Amino acid sequence: LARALAETPGQPYLLYQLGKDHEVYRDYAAAAPLYRQALAAGGQEGWRHDLVVRSLFVLKKLGLHEEAVDLAEAEMAHWQDSPDFYFTLGDLLLDWASSEPTRAAALLPMVEDCWQRCLALGERPERDGAVAGRGSYLAAHNLVVLYENLGMVEQAARLRPLAARR
Repeated sequence: LARALAETPGQPYLLYQLGKDHEVYRDYAAAAPLYRQALAAGGQEGWRHDLVVRSLFVLKKLGLHEEAVDLAEAEMAHWQDSPDFYFTLGDLLLDWASSEPTRAAALLPMVEDCWQRCLALGERPERDGAVAGRGSYLAAHNLVVLYENLGMVEQAARLRPLAARR
């Protein structure tokens, strides 16, 4: 990939693939600039959905919450029907709330909204990079944990059966 990228510098798909390679090995610091370049250079190819979701994840892992939220806001209009986008955004926002508790009151309702949106959208396996469960049991599980930690026992109990499905 590095050789191919040297031969065709700035090629978005190669940047994306090399970023994925770094991400797989948890080298998020190496993946992030490649994803940024791919996002800046790429059009609306079929793999952009996966690139955006992976970028949000990597930026979260690096603690770059504000940058990730800016990216999510810029991309949101394109992924209104993506449970993967909203699942990852909810995870990002929860991580931000955990790392900066003073933001929790503002962020936790958005986290809940993201995961509720996943359930409303349901599974979308046709999307590039889609992860099974993000539109169903994984989102329900995250909501159960969120509700239990917030003392919202009834809401957690309603979702527990869905969260248990796999």
